[in-house]
Amino acid sequence: MSHPENQPAPEANDGQTADELLPIELQIEHARTQAEEHRRKAEAYLDLAQRAQADFQNYKRRTAQELEQKTRDANSGLLTQLLPALDDLQLALANIPPELAEQSWPKGIELIGQKLGQILQRQGLEQIGSEGDRFDPHIHEAVAYEEHPVYDEGQVASVYRTGYRLNDRVLRPAQVVVARGSSRPPASAGGESRSVGEGTQRPH
Repeated sequence: MSHPENQPAPEANDGQTADELLPIELQIEHARTQAEEHRRKAEAYLDLAQRAQADFQNYKRRTAQELEQKTRDANSGLLTQLLPALDDLQLALANIPPELAEQSWPKGIELIGQKLGQILQRQGLEQIGSEGDRFDPHIHEAVAYEEHPVYDEGQVASVYRTGYRLNDRVLRPAQVVVARGSSRPPASAGGESRSVGEGTQRPH
């Protein structure tokens, strides 16, 4: 005895498809199944597209950050090499004999120093370390200690070599002489920055 479920599906004839020969309920169920399958595929493709877009955005951000870091490192390396020349220029300007100070060539050198300082300042370079600062090991390097009649213990009595910072990154700490003590009341914390181009201070 044959069973209906074992019988082959009706074949199409007169231009009708096999689905069209099925009862309407089965056609609707079949359509729902296909629609659900298409929906799942569409959601899977959308998920893949969103993941690919997120991965690409992460890649762009990571690449930009790496490029920015490389640029900062390159600028830091170049400016660090320029600092000794900047020191020499500032020292020369600070020690021009008074009888020559009004001549044209010292004024020309001073103008060059100002222009160079402005260029470096636009790149984010700034001087750190001033007399009267509270000693800060993050930006100062103590080269000597001395009793001082004006500054209190722990204050910078004089700057031996100017320090520099590039965009919050210390390129070179300021070498300073630190006061050992004074009867003056404690001064407020210093550590303020100065614009690039100011004269380097050295102890006398």
